[in-house]
Amino acid sequence: MTTNGVMRVDAWPGDAPLELKVEAGTELLALEEYRTRRVVVVGSGPVGMRFCEELLRLEPNAEITLLGNEAVAPYDRVQLSSLLAGQVKREAIDLRMPDKAKAPNFRYLVATVKVIHRDKKQVEDSLGQCHPYEQLVLATGARAHIPNIPGNTLSGVFQFRTLMDAQSISARVARTVHAVVIGGGLLGLEAARALLKAGTRVTLIQQGPHLMNRQLDQKSSELLRMDVEALGIKVITNAGVREIQGDGRVDAVKTYEGDLINCDTVVLCAGITPNKEIALDAGLKVGRGIVVDERLATNDPDIYAVGECCEHEGQTYGLVSPGFEQAAIAADVIVHNQSRYVGSMAVTRLKVLGQQVCSMGDVVEPAKRPRLTELRYFNAKAGQYRKMTLLKGRVIGALAYGEWSESGRVQSLYQNGFYVWPWQALSFILFGRLWLRSADTAVLQWPERTIVCNCQRISKGEISAVIAEGCTDVNAVQEACGAGSVCGTCKPLVAELLGSEGPRTSEKAWRLVLVTSLLSLLAAGLMAFWPEAQSATSVRETSLFERIYSDKFWKQVTGFSLLGVTVIGLLMSLRKRFDVEWMGAFPYWRALHTGLGLFCVVLLVFHTGFHLGSNLNFLLMLNFLILVVLGSSAGAVVSLGHYLKPQAAMRLKKFWTWLHVIVSWPLPALIGAHIMSVYYF
Repeated sequence: MTTNGVMRVDAWPGDAPLELKVEAGTELLALEEYRTRRVVVVGSGPVGMRFCEELLRLEPNAEITLLGNEAVAPYDRVQLSSLLAGQVKREAIDLRMPDKAKAPNFRYLVATVKVIHRDKKQVEDSLGQCHPYEQLVLATGARAHIPNIPGNTLSGVFQFRTLMDAQSISARVARTVHAVVIGGGLLGLEAARALLKAGTRVTLIQQGPHLMNRQLDQKSSELLRMDVEALGIKVITNAGVREIQGDGRVDAVKTYEGDLINCDTVVLCAGITPNKEIALDAGLKVGRGIVVDERLATNDPDIYAVGECCEHEGQTYGLVSPGFEQAAIAADVIVHNQSRYVGSMAVTRLKVLGQQVCSMGDVVEPAKRPRLTELRYFNAKAGQYRKMTLLKGRVIGALAYGEWSESGRVQSLYQNGFYVWPWQALSFILFGRLWLRSADTAVLQWPERTIVCNCQRISKGEISAVIAEGCTDVNAVQEACGAGSVCGTCKPLVAELLGSEGPRTSEKAWRLVLVTSLLSLLAAGLMAFWPEAQSATSVRETSLFERIYSDKFWKQVTGFSLLGVTVIGLLMSLRKRFDVEWMGAFPYWRALHTGLGLFCVVLLVFHTGFHLGSNLNFLLMLNFLILVVLGSSAGAVVSLGHYLKPQAAMRLKKFWTWLHVIVSWPLPALIGAHIMSVYYF
């Protein structure tokens, strides 16, 4: 339709009329093209903030009202324990707000939502202000679970969930002599560590059989307990708290076994409870949390729930990573209605009291099923414990206590249902690794879909894409895609992808590898293009060189020497599959390998006298020379890799190395045919 003049519309009830000037001959667009989307988000935690970022990325002009009930700027709850321990400053945990220049219609308000008026599509806050919405997103999170323990309201009893909680505990620490932390999960451990750093005597009580019983099995928890107690924290397990005693303030804690622990401060870290009351009052379906479907929508199609408050197919998640995944999907559903949520894989990758802990999938107490296999590796000296659960050969769970450089790739196996081969299982049991070559654990060699930033669910491919677009450092990547912006654990991996971890370190013995590679190339060229040696017309004129390559005895000596050196070289190529300390550094083996290649060409010259032969002998010579050329090229690329960008160095190394490996396969058959032709025909 075309028109001319001024059109007056009411985009939203109660809004001032919107005047649209339309020139003659101009096609009148649908009303939605002129109206911005109005979304209200309840909850300003990390997940609510992430949803706003995702929605603004898809629709920069969206009119978003973010409501938070804490009288502070949105902050990262994950780092509260670091704040309590004094490891970070207050401003360091603030979350980044959207840029007003890029998101002019975003606003943040401190307000507690009291009522959802579904019929009017409005939310009413505690001040009586109403906020209309087109879509409503509930990211109300969860609150600390308060165990029903007598005395939990005494002075000196704290919970540890919010910034105010952290500030209250911090103010209390100065006059605390002995603190009892109730709860042996991650939050309880971090709270205990933070209190210990303040010079307080700390006792940790865990009702379950062992620490972090949802993420760790018995063995790994024992290692954790030893590390916790080595810090000076007393740990009591299988001991629930019966009563918190005191006259107005805390004096002691009494366990179910009747033990009395004198203390003056108690910190409750006994889990979380989803905040679902506002949804229940509005008539939305709730269970353990706010029930959502695959669109992350409630039984009201215009109201969504994400994060710790939501329940999908009977599952609630107490981790930030699934919440971020839900936030991204909900934003896409609202704008494009394309994505669907199928649930999140439980992956926990944390640093607990300085130790790396990785836990994913069904690994703690897997249900017994046919063809279920559990693989374990334990290195007492290094304090490393690793476990994998396989179902029909595929990874359904993995656990590691201590450093595990392969954890990222193992996560990729778990998330994609990849198969673990028998030799990989044997390698894991013996060495604690699926890939025996240490270079295979480099992030540059991971598949593109492997998750690098677990918190933000960002893959290697996504990070590589923003690097290709011009990001040159970790901060730039963080700004562009968010990798490393939550816990920071993945920043070293991002730095490795960038090559910004400083000047690239040259490999050991790289000069020797380079020299032998270039000499091998030169020798192969001489062998291929140098004129064939001519036989002397007189015995007196026969040179030493001719006597060696033409005499049957010396021909056998050089031939079998060449065979032996070739076999050794082929066997040495298997060294890259093993990374065991007693075998020495691999770069020196590579230097020896290239040196053997040069020695082979020299023997070949004395064995053939620069004659390339014919038929099968010619094919053998051609295969041998191509093998030397490709191997020398791979050696040169590897030795000079520190002068190249990491991505380019890795691509070139992989290209030349694989060509070298492929060409080596026909060599044993051709050598066998040559020996048969000489001795049997």
